[in-house]
Amino acid sequence: MSDDYCDDHGGSYTARPGKPDFEIDPDATLDYEFDFSAYLDGDTVSSVDFVLPDGLTEESSSNTTTTATIFVSGAQCGVLYRVTCRVTTAGGRTFDKTIRLLGKDQ
Repeated sequence: MSDDYCDDHGGSYTARPGKPDFEIDPDATLDYEFDFSAYLDGDTVSSVDFVLPDGLTEESSSNTTTTATIFVSGAQCGVLYRVTCRVTTAGGRTFDKTIRLLGKDQ
């Protein structure tokens, strides 16, 4: 990876704990959907909790009976973030899904 991930923000990109699933510009607010339909087997999502690392901001979130969506802002260039969506179903099961976002000038 080159330092072009950090054009105007002076960040640094060091360790690479995993390939990013998405890139997010430091000035952007973007939405990410987590689909749990393949795991539910007739059950439904009843509650959602998002776990964000320091630096990212949850602008808003919503869910249906099978998906959860979060709007995120505040990324820094060159930083790889893990965003986890934890759902609890009406039947009492709990599922986690995590995505990796890389702050990058777009």
